[in-house]
Amino acid sequence: MSEERKVPGRQARRRRSALGALSGVLAGYASLAVAELVSAAVRPESSPVVAVGGAAIDRTPAPVKDWAIRTFGTQDKLVLQLGILLVLVLIALALGVFAAHHRRVGAAGVSLFGVVGAFAATERPDSTGFVDALPSLVGAVAGAGLLYVLAGAVRGAPERSAVAGQEPVNAEAGTEPVNAEAGAEPVNAEAGPARTPAPRTAVHLPVTAATARGTARPEGGRNPAERQQTDDGQQTDRAEQADEPERTERTERTERTERTERTDENAQAQEDTRPDGEQLPNQRPNQWLTQRLTQRLTQPPNQPPNQRLSRRLNRWPGGSPRRRFLTLAAGSAVAATAAGALGRSLNGSRGAGAIASRARIVLPAPVSHAPPVPRAARLAVKGISPFLTPGKDLYRVDTALVVPKIDAGQWRLRIHGKGVTRPVTLSFDDLLRRDLIERHITLTCVSNEVGGPYTGNIRWLGVRLADLLAECGVRPPSKGGPADQLVARSVDGMTLGSPVEDVMDGRDALLAIGMNGEPLTFDHGFPVRMVVPGLYGYVSACKWLQELELTTFEDFDPYWVRRDWARRAPIKTASRIDTPKPLAQLEPGPVTIAGVAWAQRRGIERVEVRIDDGPWQDARLAAEDTRDTWRQWSLSWQAVPGNHSLTVRATDGTGQVQTSRRAKTVPDGASGHHSVVITVD
Repeated sequence: MSEERKVPGRQARRRRSALGALSGVLAGYASLAVAELVSAAVRPESSPVVAVGGAAIDRTPAPVKDWAIRTFGTQDKLVLQLGILLVLVLIALALGVFAAHHRRVGAAGVSLFGVVGAFAATERPDSTGFVDALPSLVGAVAGAGLLYVLAGAVRGAPERSAVAGQEPVNAEAGTEPVNAEAGAEPVNAEAGPARTPAPRTAVHLPVTAATARGTARPEGGRNPAERQQTDDGQQTDRAEQADEPERTERTERTERTERTERTDENAQAQEDTRPDGEQLPNQRPNQWLTQRLTQRLTQPPNQPPNQRLSRRLNRWPGGSPRRRFLTLAAGSAVAATAAGALGRSLNGSRGAGAIASRARIVLPAPVSHAPPVPRAARLAVKGISPFLTPGKDLYRVDTALVVPKIDAGQWRLRIHGKGVTRPVTLSFDDLLRRDLIERHITLTCVSNEVGGPYTGNIRWLGVRLADLLAECGVRPPSKGGPADQLVARSVDGMTLGSPVEDVMDGRDALLAIGMNGEPLTFDHGFPVRMVVPGLYGYVSACKWLQELELTTFEDFDPYWVRRDWARRAPIKTASRIDTPKPLAQLEPGPVTIAGVAWAQRRGIERVEVRIDDGPWQDARLAAEDTRDTWRQWSLSWQAVPGNHSLTVRATDGTGQVQTSRRAKTVPDGASGHHSVVITVD
């Protein structure tokens, strides 16, 4: 086959693959949209992207999670979801290309990913059972069915002509294969009668006796090629035996006829050639060659005759192949978009009750107010962290891809386990009727790097946790209690473990219901969360709390402990430079270096700053509010031109100086001195 005949075939296959890839993306999009719609009838957490994302978080090693938080900050969940969608798009492209040639297998591939999503949804800690698998399964069925239909539409336009050896069909132009019977006049399917054949150029070939015998038409309608089978199996030409001179005259007449016109060639070829182009036994080689050359020379490439008939023969219901595919693709895209938008709207409305319940809450006045913040506890330095962190600026680090929205009126807290002599189930109103206390407590995440942003000082309102546990009969281990671990469970399946001794040693451990004078926000645990001063958040600050179980560290490993984090995690002494910022360019002259330092439960007694390799200089400390809050500090410096390194360290209330040894966040928090590099011009 010549190169000219191979190229159109490759182009057709590429076109089919491209349309197949588009079909795969549309099928994947439709699958996710339908799943989103079904999840509105189940719960938002059962959506495939959320379920698979949660499973990915659960199976990600701690160092990788730490890197993600350090790199993307509070946008790590958005990055994860975008990454999942990107992977799904690539898979959908591959399945679509494959389905263009093997559509059943491609559709099966979409179904397989639905099974993966269903498995991820049912294996989540907060799974409600098989019902969580429905969005993934229904979405997979919808996606597989759409891919099967679209792939069938793509395959509707053939890559090659139905007649062996012909040029490929030009699907865009609407042309089709030549009539299968070589030389036969095409039939106009609409008009009915045969059309007048287009004039064809005569092809003149040297005519031999064999040619003449194979092509000449005898008088009286006899075919000179007819043979009589004799008894011994040999053929005899009666005309040649009868009259040799007559044969010579007939041959000369045939030669003259062949030199002037060949218009009857196609009619003869129709009689002597099968529809697939195979030569019949009585067809002469030169006759077949002549017919093929005539056809190729008189027929433009890729333009078989009677294009109107071709379009009719290969037309799909609804129009041309391209129009048919585009109609299906556009319709499926519109339907999928509508389904997805409706699903998101319904999922959003599911939280309407929770939003309304939060709006109705009026926080009662605490029986014990937070001590007034000393005026000297706030330094008037531009760029320093405020003493109280606004709720909107408080860091958020958790594993929830969908923030739970819980109706406070339906919320319940169960307390049970070892040493609990009086198990109890509390409602939100039960907590509101109890004595509430208000405290300033600095919250710190274990993922906070040296100098990192994942810490904040908040005014919390809540119930003293130690009092509540004591009412249930719980005793700390130091007083003979059998449980040394308090496991907190969230509505999203998260489990955190706090030492019972720390919770009941007199510190202000809270079941918090308010922050900075308002109910908790949904991002930060509405309606109830835990706050335990002096412990990193991953062992104390459970959000969206729904259960407290008394157990032992030996009997149960919480979520993060199973992922190589320490069982016990007291907050380390730390300090941070807030201003000037790293790589800042300053002018020579007086510069104020300032920041915050914290060592919950121990307090901060001293902060020192070093310029380049010079001596440590005492910074000015703001007044202390409580030992559970951070302290602001500042130092005035006369800046001189050049590049400079600024370093800070703190000393806690026990006299322990902050270590300079650098440690990563895993397994129990980062350590080391915070430094920034600046330029003075």
